[in-house]
Amino acid sequence: MISAPTHAHLRRSLLYVPGSEERKVAKAASLGADAVILDLEDSVAETRKGEARILITAALRSRTASGPEWLVRVNAIHTPHFDADLACAVESAPDALVIPKVDGPDVLRQVDARLAAAERAAGRPVGSLKLFAMIESARAILNAPAIAGASPRLTGLILGHVDLSLDLGLTPGPAGAGIIHHARCQLVLAARAAGVDAVDAVVLNIQDHDGCRAEATQAAAMGFVGKQAIHPGQIPIIHQAFTPSADRVRRAERILETWRQAQTEGRGVVALDGELIELPVVAMEQRILDRARRAG
Repeated sequence: MISAPTHAHLRRSLLYVPGSEERKVAKAASLGADAVILDLEDSVAETRKGEARILITAALRSRTASGPEWLVRVNAIHTPHFDADLACAVESAPDALVIPKVDGPDVLRQVDARLAAAERAAGRPVGSLKLFAMIESARAILNAPAIAGASPRLTGLILGHVDLSLDLGLTPGPAGAGIIHHARCQLVLAARAAGVDAVDAVVLNIQDHDGCRAEATQAAAMGFVGKQAIHPGQIPIIHQAFTPSADRVRRAERILETWRQAQTEGRGVVALDGELIELPVVAMEQRILDRARRAG
């Protein structure tokens, strides 16, 4: 039997929480997201960056092992906030950092080197803090394969389609069509080729649940592992799209049982309901069952 690759974390939903909003930070762990992104960048005013670092550090120190995966989105490396953000991250030890404005592999290499120096200075194991790279420009999309292989710390690529739209001279809107959809395809291919996760764009209209459902369903069918959320109401919609249904689980179980029977009979391929079953199909069905189990 083929062993399907698995991840330590299920990342169907990644919820943004402004790091400067104490009430929202305190509530974040209870909202049901697979991962929480404590934000130091766009959602935090320039005058409140320091306050946000203090709140984030306190929240991460008090987190429990049974909670969500904790990520911190820092400010871009070219900003005056980056060094203080990095020091905050090394001290508070989230599961990973989200690095915005990664236009090319050199950005990620610079972050890696500066993070390694900070880890050494703090007496922490070098390489322990993982990274997600945000792909937010036309240049970043074209460089996505190089970015995906730029650092062994890299865990995933995240599509920032709002900044990408602005870079392209477009009004930000849904990600499911046009050149933004093309960019999504590029990002998935780059991430999968490098063996890292691909995380889909946000849905800006928090009241458009049908649009969120359609976009998340499309993203799951494309190979994304999950989708960013900007409101707790989007979380169950996203989870439904990225969790195999009961019917899909039963189908996977039937396929695997048919395959096991074929193996005992010495057959290398077999058909079920007219569909050919062979090793790659078996590997995918095992992956679906693994994802369903981890989703409960």
